[in-house]
Amino acid sequence: MSGNRYGHSSPPMFLVDSGGGHPREHQYYHEQVLGQGNPPLVPCWTFPPARAKMKRRGIMNKGMTWVLVMILLLVFAALGLGAYQILRLQNQVERLTQEMPAQGESIAQQKQVGLPAELIKMKENTAAHLIGRADQRSSSGTLKWETKLGGAFTNGIQYINGGLQINETGYYFVYSRVEFLLYTCSHKDSHTHTVSRLRHGQNRTIMEDHQEGFCMPSSKQKRMTGSHLSSLQRLQESDWLFVNVSHPQLLSKNVENNFFGLFKIY
Repeated sequence: MSGNRYGHSSPPMFLVDSGGGHPREHQYYHEQVLGQGNPPLVPCWTFPPARAKMKRRGIMNKGMTWVLVMILLLVFAALGLGAYQILRLQNQVERLTQEMPAQGESIAQQKQVGLPAELIKMKENTAAHLIGRADQRSSSGTLKWETKLGGAFTNGIQYINGGLQINETGYYFVYSRVEFLLYTCSHKDSHTHTVSRLRHGQNRTIMEDHQEGFCMPSSKQKRMTGSHLSSLQRLQESDWLFVNVSHPQLLSKNVENNFFGLFKIY
């Protein structure tokens, strides 16, 4: 055991505060033997870092709790919106189911055998749809048409001798298609398909299609070629429309492939 300069061992050290509550002999020892007053106190540390960590951990836990609450609210909102959409769709399906039988009955009453649905809708307005005749012998090239055969009809439009007369000024969609059936031909053959308008005695071509070079000389088989014309036209009351072809005798005998018509847009 090591000693101090007086030759005796050092007594054990006790940590006390500086409040003056030391025993007298201890004060005497420090003042006389060691030559100093109260012994220096060992600093006592607190742990603010640990408390700060605990505080931050509490804030993080609260933040996570709010995030979870917001996520749950969003999930419930999405479920509620989905349920609302499902109920709305069910109501619409029920309403459509109730309306369909009544609509089906009205359509069945209007529908005619052999008449396409598009023509049924056109027939309610000012419109006409004509199909070609099987025998076309006009030397002038003006085609003749069927007005009651198959799906042909006229509604608010007058047909006379191959022409359609307009009864009301407006914008009309005019269309025509013809099909040629060729048994023999050469590369110099050509065909013309036109739609003309007669107004106040003056004839004017409003649509035209010209075809040539479509036939191979070495071909021994029948050949078909078609021509289709359509456009929007502003027509006046009492105008006449006609369809002309260069070779009416070569038209296909399938009358449904040759047609001419129009319908008023506004």
